[in-house]
Amino acid sequence: MTSIEKLLLKFLNNPSGIRYSELERLLLSLWFEKVNAKGSHVKFKHKLLQRDLIIPVHGNDCKEFYKVYAAKIIKKFIL
Repeated sequence: MTSIEKLLLKFLNNPSGIRYSELERLLLSLWFEKVNAKGSHVKFKHKLLQRDLIIPVHGNDCKEFYKVYAAKIIKKFIL
């Protein structure tokens, strides 16, 4: 099992248990494209999604709500 697979399992079981840097690495490994938006917001695009995933990052982390939302998107559309 690779480190990305372990991180994915950890994230899907407990989304709030990882840092933003790990979330970013996970999204990039799942073929999301990182597009910088204005200010502290980071936008991720994926060809299977109609809408972009926008995550505001403050102090090198994001709120738990955005991590849970990203987990729902990954479960529903990507996996």
